Amino acid sequence: KNAPCIVFIDEIDAIGRARGKNAFTGSNDERENTLNQLLTEMDGFSTNAGIIILAATNRADILDRALLRARRFDRQIYVDLPDLEEQRAIFGVHIRPLKLAKDVDLDFFAKQTPGFSGADIANVCNEAALVAARKNKQEVEKQDFLDAIDRIIGGLEKRTKIISAQEKKIIAFHEAGHATVSWMLRYAAPLVKVTIVPRGTIVTFTN
Repeated sequence: KNAPCIVFIDEIDAIGRARGKNAFTGSNDERENTLNQLLTEMDGFSTNAGIIILAATNRADILDRALLRARRFDRQIYVDLPDLEEQRAIFGVHIRPLKLAKDVDLDFFAKQTPGFSGADIANVCNEAALVAARKNKQEVEKQDFLDAIDRIIGGLEKRTKIISAQEKKIIAFHEAGHATVSWMLRYAAPLVKVTIVPRGTIVTFTN
């Protein structure tokens, strides 16, 4: 009806999981019926129908093989995590609605977030705005972004947890080991920060 058009299906593994492997019932369920219908509909498209179907998933390994046959999803494009320049560009997109202080440096933030996906970076910007709002600031500052990154990587800081001097020493030696190994590995992500501040349920090492 809408041809020519592009049909995009996000998280296709929700309905495209391999059939006959329901861990709970051992039988067909509604998702399998939906998958069967999808496969049938895709067989009806000809090469000149003017319809392109795209799908995205983080779990291509569990998809039903019928989905990956010719004239269905027979071309796969692997989208890797963004590199430094791409991270900076993604930061540029998500800071647009924010009122920023003059000390905000996107290049610096990109270096602080190795291995972050686009969704992670969006979360950082949103969390930084919340941190600034809690402190009744009129602008989002550099420190707000750093606090947001720490919270996303390690969780909430546990200010009330009491650590003895001996415990701090033991933790410091432990985290120093992580830091040393990371520093010496040639192809590892660059060492950004080492901390013994408790966050979440464990003491966090941030790389």
